[in-house]
Amino acid sequence: MLFLEEKILEFARLLRKGGVNVSVTQVIAAIQAAAAVGLAKEDFYTALLSTLIVDQMDQPLFDKLFRLYFFSLESSVFEKHTDHNEQETDGATAALQLVDSIEGTGMGRGAGATPYLLLVKAVRETNYPLLRKLGKMGIESLGDLEQGAVAEIDKLVDQAKVAIGWYQAVNTLEKIRVQEKVSEIRYCKWLDCLSFLEKYMESLLEDLLVRKFGSMILEEIALAANIREKEFFRLDQLEIQEIRKQITKMARKLASRYARRYRRAKHGKIDLRRTIKNAMINGGTPIRLKYRRRVISKPELVLLCDVSGSVAVFSEFMLQLVYTIQNRFSHIRSFLFVNTVDEVTEYFTNNSIEEALDKAFAKARYAMSPFSDYGRVFRQFEKEYLPTFSSQSTLIILGDARNNYRHDERDSLQRIGEQVRKILWFNPQPQEEWNTEDSIIGIYAPYCRQVFECRNLKQLEEVTEAIL
Repeated sequence: MLFLEEKILEFARLLRKGGVNVSVTQVIAAIQAAAAVGLAKEDFYTALLSTLIVDQMDQPLFDKLFRLYFFSLESSVFEKHTDHNEQETDGATAALQLVDSIEGTGMGRGAGATPYLLLVKAVRETNYPLLRKLGKMGIESLGDLEQGAVAEIDKLVDQAKVAIGWYQAVNTLEKIRVQEKVSEIRYCKWLDCLSFLEKYMESLLEDLLVRKFGSMILEEIALAANIREKEFFRLDQLEIQEIRKQITKMARKLASRYARRYRRAKHGKIDLRRTIKNAMINGGTPIRLKYRRRVISKPELVLLCDVSGSVAVFSEFMLQLVYTIQNRFSHIRSFLFVNTVDEVTEYFTNNSIEEALDKAFAKARYAMSPFSDYGRVFRQFEKEYLPTFSSQSTLIILGDARNNYRHDERDSLQRIGEQVRKILWFNPQPQEEWNTEDSIIGIYAPYCRQVFECRNLKQLEEVTEAIL
């Protein structure tokens, strides 16, 4: 029992490193639950999950660390990542023999199909046993790995994908989709297969590293998987969906806190008329003072969002947050840009946030090329839109200030700053990368009230206070 307690305590510590809030009470409950249900895999998993995880957002991290800590860390061979409902059919076995032939263990290197054709076959037939075999083949192609490989898991998975012809297969599948007029339902199944294979190779690589280098590597994996501190441009599609859910929750909390903050307070300016009226009840003696209602000053907000490359994800998150708490502002206007700027405010008027974002990104004219040009954007913004802004407006610029070595047009930003109440700049790049290569945030910073690093969910929560 003592050994089990130590294991659960160590596991809880790993969860905390991954950003999960685990209390002492939860750990005690987990120990008691594990003692009650025993060590059967499914029962043990359910006992820890139900006691240690409160937020559904944390379950993927829990699943990853549970697998690595309780199975990979003390095992010298790969676990079989199989579904209980999936069995290898005769067709799958034949396909696996083709893979063996590619590896040189069957009829010879030239006797079988090339990896990318097998990948196309596996995806079209939703053949998961073959997908697993190809995944293992890709990881084995990486050879002997060093301890520092844990920091480059994404790059290593990409190398494994190249080894099995991933990108050739994707191009081939796209052509087949057009030629055969593949239905959306079937195409979604293909995408599910590709997503499964990518995640499977990542899990195989993590298993391999944990078995080879032990608990130290497991801690690094936990830190890297912390979705609250994971840089926005590194998020995959599932993580982006989770972040969107968290932003919705955060917005609701901000809205409710707003209501509490501006209730009538026991300080401020005295309301003389109400004080005297109340004093008449006590013979004219003002025993209890009455105060004036607070006048809530709601700022006018202008969002200027860089939507080039990986910065676009951050801009989406900020647009979602701001429009979810739009009752905090008297008016909101939104603009998207890459090397030209276009207003997208109208799309957020009568649409849900999801519909508004889709329409804004699809219909707005914000790019004539894929390369950012902040100078040109500021010049156009000043000329076409600045006269329509109130002096009480707060301008928020979302972007990395990478200007592709073009003219900075700082004078335009200076004149914009003189017209509006203040400029806040949220930069989604790590601060150590500011003013390197083509980043010119240092040139623009003097014209801003504040410049914030905002590259993950945790920082987004912190900087939100600056705009309220």
